[in-house]
Amino acid sequence: MTMQSSALPAEWLALTLSPQTLITSLSPKAEELIGYSPQDLVGQPVTHVLDDSTSFELLGILGRAREYGFWAGEMTHLSCDGTKFGARSTLSLLEDNGNHAAGFLLISVPKGSESSGLNSNPDLTEVAQNLRSLAHDLNNPLAVMMGFTQLIVLNNGCNGKIRADIEKVYAELKRIIQVVERLHGYALSLYGEQSPHGETDTKARTA
Repeated sequence: MTMQSSALPAEWLALTLSPQTLITSLSPKAEELIGYSPQDLVGQPVTHVLDDSTSFELLGILGRAREYGFWAGEMTHLSCDGTKFGARSTLSLLEDNGNHAAGFLLISVPKGSESSGLNSNPDLTEVAQNLRSLAHDLNNPLAVMMGFTQLIVLNNGCNGKIRADIEKVYAELKRIIQVVERLHGYALSLYGEQSPHGETDTKARTA
């Protein structure tokens, strides 16, 4: 971690996370940037310091980090006073001596205060806010259903037709999540914000 941090700008924060994404430690600069002490954050889920827009994408971010060992992109952090700030972030998978997942290292370099977009149309802004809120509300129960479905599939007692049916349910849940992600991306495009893949989603406007 020392070697990696030495190449970073002066303004950066680092968090180590457990495999369950609970915060296990934070850098001194993280305390300054987000306003929390280690006593406030250790043991809390990482979503405690993430805006809803990033929390919504967290499952996908974690999945890519687990699959490839590394994820890089943009996050929006949330400080203790409710201030949001965008950051260029990396999430690295940590492994123990037995090559087993031991948690994650999150490093974020702030870009400055988050802008809510350049829309001057209050009606459009309200639509975007409602769509974003709806997508977030849908994502929460979907994440729970996905988790329980995965657990059922992993159960050795789940065999035969029941297993086949559960696998179909799991596949359909993934399709629903993709639709919700598109809805969320469209809401972001109304704000003029970037999509989770780093490009402003303009196609959704004409869909």
